[in-house]
Amino acid sequence: MPIVAHGETTVARPIDEVFGYLSNPCNEPHWLPGARTVEKTSQGPIGLGSTFVGHYARAGRVELELHEFERPHRVTFRARSRIVDFDDRVELSETDGGTRLKATMTAEPRGVMRLLSPLMARTMQRQFAANWDHLRRALEN
Repeated sequence: MPIVAHGETTVARPIDEVFGYLSNPCNEPHWLPGARTVEKTSQGPIGLGSTFVGHYARAGRVELELHEFERPHRVTFRARSRIVDFDDRVELSETDGGTRLKATMTAEPRGVMRLLSPLMARTMQRQFAANWDHLRRALEN
């Protein structure tokens, strides 16, 4: 059974700036707790189909792909690791003086982690919701 989590925030920055920063996973070590390194592995500008490899405190090595890329309103990151596969879908909309961000993660634990799915769900939901405030603070500072 998949784990689903939601998060949202409002960032006091223009939508194009938020989308540009967010849609480049190489920025994650600057705002996402546990993100150690992220490198782009595909050629060309960042866009639909761009690929990355990241190293994260809990998940280890993660392969990322921009599965959906509709500048400046929507981006979906498809990620695969040894313990969990997930999609993070982020929708952005303009608000007075900023950008509204709404995100949904759908995760599928792998291997033995499936047995720990209920425990993982609570932790992942809490962390996912908090991540967007970390992004907001990084962009506003």
